[in-house]
Amino acid sequence: MHADVLNLKTLFGYEVSYRIPQFQRPYAWKRDEQWVPLWEDVRKVAENILSRQGGKAPPHFMGAIVLLSQESRAGEVAKQIVVDGQQRLTTLQLLIRAAQDSFQSLNDTDRANRLSELTLNGEDHWGGDSDNQTKIRQSNLNDQRSFQEAIRASGEGQGSLRAIGEAFQYFKGEVTDWLNKEPANRVSRSNALEEALVQHLQVAAIDLDEGEKPHRIFAILNTRGEPLKQSDHVKNAVMYEADVVDDRSKAGELWGMFDSHDSNDWWRQDTKEARLDRIHLDRFLNYWVVTRLGQEVTADQVSSKFSEIVETEKKSHDLTPVAAIENITASLRKAGVIYQDMEEARQPGIETFLRRIKTLEIGVVMPPLLWLYTRDVPGESRQRCVRALESYLVRRMLCGLSSSGLNKLFIELIGRLEPGGVAQADSTVIEFLSGQTVENRIWPKDVLLAESLIQKPLRGSPARQKMVLEAIEMSLRSDKTEAPGQSSNLTVEHIMPQSWEWNWPLSENTEEATESRKQAIKEIGNLTLITGKLNASVSNAAWAEKRGELRKHTASRLNWELLDDAPEVWDEASIHERSRQLCEVIKGIWPYADKI
Repeated sequence: MHADVLNLKTLFGYEVSYRIPQFQRPYAWKRDEQWVPLWEDVRKVAENILSRQGGKAPPHFMGAIVLLSQESRAGEVAKQIVVDGQQRLTTLQLLIRAAQDSFQSLNDTDRANRLSELTLNGEDHWGGDSDNQTKIRQSNLNDQRSFQEAIRASGEGQGSLRAIGEAFQYFKGEVTDWLNKEPANRVSRSNALEEALVQHLQVAAIDLDEGEKPHRIFAILNTRGEPLKQSDHVKNAVMYEADVVDDRSKAGELWGMFDSHDSNDWWRQDTKEARLDRIHLDRFLNYWVVTRLGQEVTADQVSSKFSEIVETEKKSHDLTPVAAIENITASLRKAGVIYQDMEEARQPGIETFLRRIKTLEIGVVMPPLLWLYTRDVPGESRQRCVRALESYLVRRMLCGLSSSGLNKLFIELIGRLEPGGVAQADSTVIEFLSGQTVENRIWPKDVLLAESLIQKPLRGSPARQKMVLEAIEMSLRSDKTEAPGQSSNLTVEHIMPQSWEWNWPLSENTEEATESRKQAIKEIGNLTLITGKLNASVSNAAWAEKRGELRKHTASRLNWELLDDAPEVWDEASIHERSRQLCEVIKGIWPYADKI
């Protein structure tokens, strides 16, 4: 390889297509971390030029890029694969284009035209491919669309919410403000900015020899700016094994579904996950690797473990690298569809379970779920597995047992499922969970459940308490009951209010009686679901008034059961009795192992 230090006029001033290879990640630079420092550097260079008074302004080094020449047809643009530095090149192009647009808006047409030569290639060098119009060709289709809008268009289309569009708008605003800061000196400032951009910004362009493998170079380079995610490394491994550099069709076949072709970019959205800041794709790959290996894999081990899976696939089936990676990515795509449906709580047959898991915030159950739904487990057996998992998790929450360490337990479960096979999946899950004896792993039996619910505060956050009450409501309905309405407008109401002193006097005004009441108020027997408006109107009302209002307005089976059985006096004894009744209902909703 060899290296040259080039200014931007040399780098972009000829008919060239810098092509972002398929193994690269989407554009990831951000405002505060990269755009602002870059503009500050450029602004300082321009201001040094303004103040040099005839002297020579020093150049400003912008870092390195790594390139690999690609064969071009006669008359076509020169093609260069960008092995490293795509974020920097893309951002520099957006900055130049923003300056061009600012000059154009100030009727500085000649200067704008000169800069356009650094962002666009002449049509007679496109070789029939319109993608060769811009100096850079993005591999990610969303990035490509946003980049072409910014470089080709003016005004409309440049306000894209994607990072590329946001970067363009940021630079255009900063350039315009700087040029207009001293209207009397605008020509001098324009001269200085143009000179800074085309002559004084420098990059080290490293050209690889023809025999180099760009994927390997990319993987070992110390990246500047935004760190690579585990999914970026995995994608690179996929493209390397399939020997894909610039074949968009092949890359799309292998990895296309994870390079989100819609504006939402679901796979690259951040997930709400305790202690980890991860996008959906990184989280999914972590779970998939765990499912595949049946062993614990930390967030930073995903790409290395993925490479182990690839090597095992090649050796165990005597496959070529391409055949092995095709098998693995086919498995990934199948699991990816299932994972997304589960994350969005739309996997057929278990939508309610998935919503409850979201409420419980126990994502570590995903690996065994992926195992169950990516294998040919019989439908009835799979449903029993899901019922067992849900009962296990909800009962533990109701008993106040910690979820710490469940990730290892579920990984062990996969280790049991694999040798047992799909035919024995339900019995494997139930026997494994019910066989746990250590306190932080047990599946609470009915006795412990009753001890935790009766004369004890209901465990869990308000959202989890609401989930339990909603489950009871649904269980009380029959196929003859009207369809329930939206539950989003329902709130958890304390039948005996938390501010009970106003309208709920104690029969004995003692410290012991006061403490007993404070505890009873928090029991499940004292909780129900009503609308927010009704809650606000009756929250601290006396029992007779509250009961009358409930009878007028409620459509809930949970409340009708309460009203049918409620005594004239609602006190601690009434609460304990209703807790016992609801405990029996809960045992049926989330049964122990022997009743699933």
